[in-house]
Amino acid sequence: MSRARLPYLVGGVVAMLVVVLSAAATSGSDAALARSSGGYGTPRIAVLSAPSKLELHQAGLLTVSASAPARAGDTISLQTTGAYNAGYVTLTHAVLGKNLTATLHIPGQPYLGNVTFWAAVPANGNSSAATSRHFPVSIVSPPPQHAPTCGGQKVRKPNGALWKCTYDDEFNGTTLDRRYWVPQQNQTSGYVGNRSTLACAVDSPSTIAVGGGALNLSLVKLAKKRDCGNKMSGQYAYGQVMNYQTYAQKYGLYEVRALIPDLKVPGAQQTFWLWPSAQKYGPWPSSGEIDFAELYSNKRGYEKPFVHYLPGQATANKHQNTTHALCQINRGVYNTYGLDWEPGRLTIMLNGRTCMVDNYTSVVGGAGSAAPFDQPFYLILDQAMGTIGNMANPNTLPTKVSTKIDYVRIFS
Repeated sequence: MSRARLPYLVGGVVAMLVVVLSAAATSGSDAALARSSGGYGTPRIAVLSAPSKLELHQAGLLTVSASAPARAGDTISLQTTGAYNAGYVTLTHAVLGKNLTATLHIPGQPYLGNVTFWAAVPANGNSSAATSRHFPVSIVSPPPQHAPTCGGQKVRKPNGALWKCTYDDEFNGTTLDRRYWVPQQNQTSGYVGNRSTLACAVDSPSTIAVGGGALNLSLVKLAKKRDCGNKMSGQYAYGQVMNYQTYAQKYGLYEVRALIPDLKVPGAQQTFWLWPSAQKYGPWPSSGEIDFAELYSNKRGYEKPFVHYLPGQATANKHQNTTHALCQINRGVYNTYGLDWEPGRLTIMLNGRTCMVDNYTSVVGGAGSAAPFDQPFYLILDQAMGTIGNMANPNTLPTKVSTKIDYVRIFS
């Protein structure tokens, strides 16, 4: 892509549906693990039920009890380890009821892996501080979609066999399916644009919304500047969603049907692209990137796909942008942007016709290798601000620019 490379991670906790997941009640070992700060009696904090597993971004419930000298009305909190496993962070609070029990909310977690939690009561005039046992919760990806249909679309491979639908979002509802779509946020991604005109990645109804049968991703002008990270600030926000840690695939057919704003001034950019789930061959561009649709408002009516990787031995120290001559889109209407990804060959399509073909080879793989495009990649969609060569002018750029995504369909 033509903008700065940024880590595609998610900062903070997205909106979640609280669910109750129970596990076997714990034993009196909690009492043995309780700690006293001295001076007063120490209550026993026991974990009565807790989830052993939660999906990415899914919240849960923890039920705990306390013994005397804790009293009804005392505060109890949920804690976890701090950054780099140093110290602790308090996540949520509750109040002990008449029976000295409480329910604590476990916020959804933005990363996969095991997270350690425990409950704690502070010292007060009646009792010493105490904690429950520490317990881990495994954060996992959601399961694959159950029997996706890809809108009933039947697509055949060149050999006549049918492609199998593996992932589908028709955006027919009113909310984003956050089990699979993860919004980018500026706390970890920084910004796009240039030093004078920046846009932050923001998760808000103004930048990311579902309605009217489409996902609406927007670039909007804010009432005032906000922090974009990296000691930069900007007065624009943009929408980006991705299947980060929720769905990835190696090879297959990808289709995104979208209506690109027919903007007549520079400053806006849309990209539908694939990013590796793991940096198997090293940092960008070694592990690859596939921008099967990239559109710039200063090149109105065209798309310009990019493929990034390290080419063959002759230019081993340079990355390669393999581009096709500009492929013309139908302005002001929906177009279908596609990728047929197979070992050693990337065919990028526009409205069912070939836009470019890249029979790639890379220095990171041996003879006959399909590296770096031999590993799972995940999909990213965005309506961003233009960068080098497509700079935004606040005096001419509209206060809101929106791309409409009709559907995303992935086949294998």
